[in-house]
Amino acid sequence: MTGERTFLARFNEPDDAVESRMIEELDAVFGHPPRQKLPAGSILFHQNDPLDGILILMEGTVTLYQVIEGKEVVFHSQTVGKILGLLALTRHSRSFFNCRAVTPVTVMKIGFDELDRALQEHSNLLVSFITVLVRSMARRNKRLVELQTEILGLNRSLGQERDALSRTLKELQQAQALLVESEKMATLGQLAAGVAHELNNPVAAIGRAADFVREDLLALAGELPDGEVFREMLERTFRATPFSTREQREFRRLLAGELGDEALAERLVAIGIHQPATYHLLTENLSGTGEETLRRLERYHQLGGALRNILRCGERIAELVKSLRSYARADSTEGGEINVHEGLEDTLRLFSNRLRDVTVERHFGDLPPIQAHAGELNQVWTNLIANALDAMKNQGRLAITTTRLPEDRIAVRIIDSGPGIPPEHLDKIFNLRFTTRQGRVEFGLGLGLSISHNIIARHGGAIEVQSQPGRTEFCVKLPISREAAIIPATIPESAS
Repeated sequence: MTGERTFLARFNEPDDAVESRMIEELDAVFGHPPRQKLPAGSILFHQNDPLDGILILMEGTVTLYQVIEGKEVVFHSQTVGKILGLLALTRHSRSFFNCRAVTPVTVMKIGFDELDRALQEHSNLLVSFITVLVRSMARRNKRLVELQTEILGLNRSLGQERDALSRTLKELQQAQALLVESEKMATLGQLAAGVAHELNNPVAAIGRAADFVREDLLALAGELPDGEVFREMLERTFRATPFSTREQREFRRLLAGELGDEALAERLVAIGIHQPATYHLLTENLSGTGEETLRRLERYHQLGGALRNILRCGERIAELVKSLRSYARADSTEGGEINVHEGLEDTLRLFSNRLRDVTVERHFGDLPPIQAHAGELNQVWTNLIANALDAMKNQGRLAITTTRLPEDRIAVRIIDSGPGIPPEHLDKIFNLRFTTRQGRVEFGLGLGLSISHNIIARHGGAIEVQSQPGRTEFCVKLPISREAAIIPATIPESAS
């Protein structure tokens, strides 16, 4: 809505500006809470201290560390961020780290209960707080990647020296490499669990706020002159089912034939109206010209679509958080029947800002619900579509085809018109950490296709790729039920 800030609008803002805005909004909401000044060397909190709030770091530098076997091990110094006590915030638990002031610091304390109420009541503060939170975690993730790069560099050095050592030394180095890899994976598991916990409460707040907005809009509709039409368009948008490109073309052709106006038919199909009678019924009691009433219907549809996207995105993030917990603990056995087309449509909606110059073609077959984890499959669609858009540089043709196969299986094909994958890379693209991005800092770190392969294999499915210049196709085959599961292919090992 007009005047509200969004997460996407802040992507290009520097961290200092976002953090300053969060502090200003905290001051405005809590009436300028008192600041506490502490000298360098002060302990702000100890490991395992019970915390009843978070600390906002106004000035100065702190370090987060643990004492392990009598030694201080620093986990975060340059990547701490402005919010101290993140893990305790998400779990209402004791402090996970010791926190010490490296320089003189100024901090502001906000209680958990006060913060929870404020985030629910003040949307701008919620956006600022989550933006700072996500950026803080992004800095920590970036540091983890840097540490991984350093580990890989050390491994290469060890590999060069290993050739000059005796057989006994080789065996010791191999054993050490196994220990390092095990410890690294354990650290990744802890980080994944921590991120999931820290995202859980903000995501829940977004979901509750979206539900309240929907209820308030429906209640407000009764007070407006166009209330019934407003309510009907909102409900139609929420109930709308996805149609293939072929079906939409047929709707436009039939509607244009009945109305005698192709432009009007295209606009009506875009807002989910496929019959002239429906259009006349919705507009018969609206005042204004035909163009004015049509624009009102389009605005109502866009509002309903935006709210539905918020709800779907919140649900999607919650599913990803659940998947992240499952990845960290590997103990989730939940699953159910899902609609593959809905998952594909939801994923396309999330990429709407990158699809402006892309022709999206949907060729959806008649698929039954399948037994699967919705969040995990959505992660597969996200990775494959993101890779396709990257290859096409957000310009070209993206086709999504679904078909039912023999032996109770389905196939989902994602085809792009990009330059194709070089033949020498085709047998490596599913390897862990394989990437052609040459170290550029992007969302992909060589994990997307490997994770997708593993998810599909866990579902008893398979993924295949065919590529040539101008056409790359990823084909995902999945069983409809667990009984029809394909014997999973070998999961690729690390390419390092």
